[in-house]
Amino acid sequence: MDNGIAKNVLNAALATGADFAELYVQNKTARTVELNYKRVDNVSSRLIYGAGVRLMRGLRQVYGYTSDLSERSLTDLAKKLAASFDGERVIKVTEFEERTGNGMHAPEQEHGAMTTAQKIEYLKRGETAMYETSPLIVNARCVAIETDEYVQIYTATQNTCRVVDDRRVRTRVMAMAVASENGEFQTGTFSPGLTKGAEFYAQTDFVAGAKEAAEDAVALLSAPDCPSGNMPVIIGNRFGGVLFHEACGHPLEGTAISHNSSPFAGKLGQKVASDVVTAIDDGTVEHGWGSACFDDEGEPCTRNVLIENGVLKSYMVDTFDGRRMNAQPTGACRRESYKYLPTTRMTNTYIAAGESTPEEIIKATEYGLYCVAFNGGSVNPTTDKFNFTSSKTYIVKNGKLDTLVKAACLVGYGYDVLTKIDMVGNDAELAACMCGAASGSVAAAVGQPTLRVREMTVGGKS
Repeated sequence: MDNGIAKNVLNAALATGADFAELYVQNKTARTVELNYKRVDNVSSRLIYGAGVRLMRGLRQVYGYTSDLSERSLTDLAKKLAASFDGERVIKVTEFEERTGNGMHAPEQEHGAMTTAQKIEYLKRGETAMYETSPLIVNARCVAIETDEYVQIYTATQNTCRVVDDRRVRTRVMAMAVASENGEFQTGTFSPGLTKGAEFYAQTDFVAGAKEAAEDAVALLSAPDCPSGNMPVIIGNRFGGVLFHEACGHPLEGTAISHNSSPFAGKLGQKVASDVVTAIDDGTVEHGWGSACFDDEGEPCTRNVLIENGVLKSYMVDTFDGRRMNAQPTGACRRESYKYLPTTRMTNTYIAAGESTPEEIIKATEYGLYCVAFNGGSVNPTTDKFNFTSSKTYIVKNGKLDTLVKAACLVGYGYDVLTKIDMVGNDAELAACMCGAASGSVAAAVGQPTLRVREMTVGGKS
């Protein structure tokens, strides 16, 4: 986007008294290569290209978007949005302060360094490994997903007018094995992703991950049903962090806090978790799946300590919700594309490492469950009630792993679980996921070390 055009568009938008104006320009290419049922099922590329204009005045906000980036189209859109207000101009844009990323998450290799044929061959090696694991594997689905995104974000306030340029390159691979016997089906998955380019393929042992996914699917076929009731639950590291992401992360976003609809609203400085819990949202993790140099309204991404030793220290805040909260943005405002109004979203959200080893946590548990991996879950941010399904679960007896069981369903309230975490491991890791909420689906990492909740409600079979 030419700075002169952007200046004209924002000035048109600000003519009727808005005290904030934003022009968000996106150019994103998304590519997918997929193998399914022993064939190349999908090789596709799509372009997401357009711009959105946002205006604020006090606690009022309007947004519009277009895929026509001509000056005439953007100016027409700006004028239509400006018609929502009826005041006098308070901001005049004359020039922009320019900001660019520091290259911290830049790819070592462009995606084009590997041909499509090479990526197919890479996936086929994982596919072969899954089928060779057992004759009970009836399908091996392998996927490579690449995105290469450029954004320009122009903002004008009474204090500053700036333009931010950022590039985000992400790569993810997935292996999904389906095993079947006697009419029953079970699945296993492997799905790492990072803010990296083609170098990610060489750095990821796709064959080993695919084979483990197939072994998990086969093992679950003969596993007994999970018991139900209230019991201690050990939650594994990496994707086990999805529980905190859903049950506690979303209620700590400004979207919920600013409307006073979260159980954590108004509790800064108060004890909300056990002493061993420190939780962080960090958009600056080098090459993290949810990392960027700037968020989607041009604020620098930050390392934001949400809970420290059990005490609520901070929220995740965007500019608009910050007005309601009288708080500054924390660099966690995100959107799927220019078609979405941005709002507070998590980046890389995790519980920090503790002092116990995973072995010590298991040894200290007389009876309970060890949930190694999760399919996902959901939460109502207003009530903080959640439910999650564990895809790989063991019974723990007398301080040892005993029996692999079928999927366990964990239900409860996030604020309650935080107070019942009594052991935190030293093996913290992050895992890639896609998070869907008000501003669409965005790349977000979840994570934690192995930890124990002294009591949770488990749904299984009595």
